[in-house]
Amino acid sequence: MAESAPPPHQRRKKPDTRLVMISAALGALLILVVSALLNWPTGGGGGGSNRFGANPAPPAVFDATAGTCLTWRSADASDIGKIGCERPHLFEVTGKADLAAQFPPNAPYPPTEQWQQLKMDHCTQVARNFLGGRFDPNGKFGVGAFTPSEESWRRGDRTLFCGLQQPGPSGRLHPITGDAARIDQSNTWPVGTCLGINGTEPWDPVDCAQPHSLEITGLVNLAEQFPEGYPPVEEQDGFLATRCEEITAEFAGSPTAARDKGLVVSWDTLAQESWDAGSREVNCKVGATLPDGSGLAPVTGSVKGEVEVGTEPAPVDPTPPQPGAPATEPR
Repeated sequence: MAESAPPPHQRRKKPDTRLVMISAALGALLILVVSALLNWPTGGGGGGSNRFGANPAPPAVFDATAGTCLTWRSADASDIGKIGCERPHLFEVTGKADLAAQFPPNAPYPPTEQWQQLKMDHCTQVARNFLGGRFDPNGKFGVGAFTPSEESWRRGDRTLFCGLQQPGPSGRLHPITGDAARIDQSNTWPVGTCLGINGTEPWDPVDCAQPHSLEITGLVNLAEQFPEGYPPVEEQDGFLATRCEEITAEFAGSPTAARDKGLVVSWDTLAQESWDAGSREVNCKVGATLPDGSGLAPVTGSVKGEVEVGTEPAPVDPTPPQPGAPATEPR
């Protein structure tokens, strides 16, 4: 029913991440613009990282109007039902997209990969319309869709039921609380969250006593520092290099706690398109890289206490989550 994970080139862009390296020899802070290797995912799954896009629409979806919130517990959404948006939910309906002009009556049923592209092509615009143009393609929300079944497709059904959802790094869906139109779409995690690690990549939240990739040490609202409008990335870096060091020192209990434990401070920056959509918040965080620089190292323990930094990549999860499955950890 559900599609597999989209290939890397179809996944949404992640917030730019900056890394502070502290050189004991030089006694100075070196701000490095992190390459794609360290451009770590840190939030939900906006703009296409979700796993939900080739699921035939169940009955509860057919009469759901834009703004209706839906949720389920089973991985295949077989127990889907409506719920008030003020309660945690997995899908907020944004509207419908008609594919009839693109697919004549005798057109074959699209394969999974094509459904993924159709969802991106059509439901992204539906989401923009629903949010009054303020959809952050790099933000916490991703677009999803329920599709016609093969049987209804043969009968001429060409309707996509589009919505917003919040997938984590693994693709598991995290609950949304509140109306999407009233939520800051910034791609952030709560302070104190530790993101798991899958190989050398961030994964869904875990207890900080377990191996993880990043620990969130702070949340910064850039509008407070830049009230006059969007700040260029260089200005964001200049401010956050100092601010995230301060925040992390306070979080950890010491100005040198991260450095003493082999960790480095990093932060995200906002793109112009994210700012234009209303996103204003970024995370500060700590993590470590493998000795060969090939990716993130597994870290065990919070920066507030004892920390162990691994020198080998973490194990890779051999059983990726079933598409559309709710996350077991709260976001």
